[in-house]
Formats: sequence, structure tokens, C-alpha cells
Amino acid sequence: MKPNGKYFVVRAVLFVLCTVSLLSATGNAETAHGKFKLPTETRWGKLLLAPGEYEFTISSDAAGTMITVRSKESGWSGMIMPEGISDPVSAEGSSLQLAQSGDGAYVRSLALGDLGMTLNFGAPKAGKVTRLVQPQPTEVASASGSH
Repeated sequence: MKPNGKYFVVRAVLFVLCTVSLLSATGNAETAHGKFKLPTETRWGKLLLAPGEYEFTISSDAAGTMITVRSKESGWSGMIMPEGISDPVSAEGSSLQLAQSGDGAYVRSLALGDLGMTLNFGAPKAGKVTRLVQPQPTEVASASGSH
């Protein structure tokens, strides 16, 4: 079957346009890094973070903004999407704002003054949460003997 020249050119042009769009969207992605320390167990979206030190990476592109949080102690990580983005209160530095709910502390916002935005998060909802802590090893006792 011989390819129809007119439709072949149209498909080739569409393919090139899609590829260029994809590559330019990837090239425009913003990334920010930071770290923080939590003094108490804290919920962030569906993640339950144990007290300790964490690192975060924020990736922002045409598809939206995603925060990846990684525990320095366990190495485990999870991802959160903000509910909204607003202007920062201060144009300098970064801060993690915590609030209290019936279930304990939760992350309300992450202000990124250097990037000119604040990422806002809602109060935690009831349901399944993912813990970013390694389970403690279980000790198994065994007994042996002779009769």
C-alpha cells in the first residue's frame, strides 16, 4: 500500500509539532529544593510525616505543581499536589506553615518568597494515609530445647 502524500505530510507535521510542544513544556519546568524539620507528627495531604528531618523538591510545569517530600532518616518519599497557589506574604525566604485539626498538626502552606508564590493545602480529610517512616523491625523469639 502506497502512502498518500498529502496525509503523510499532515501526520509528519503534527508529529513534529507535538514533539516540539512536549520538549518545550519539559524545558520550561521550574524546580525548587529545600529542607525542613518537624518537631511533631504532621499530616501533609495524605502523607503522615513522623517527627524528623525532610527534604522537598517542587516541580512546576504546564501540567501543574508537584511537591516530593523525602524523609532523611528512612529515605522514603511521597508526593503532594497543592490545592491552590497564592502570592507570598513575604518576598524573602521560605516557610512551612502548620495548623491544628482534630487529628493533630497538618501543613497549611509552603511559602516560597524567592519564587514569588505560596502553595496552599487543605485540612486533612478522614481516610487512608501513607506513613513516611520505616516500620520498626519485629523481634522474633525462638525457643529450642530437648525433652
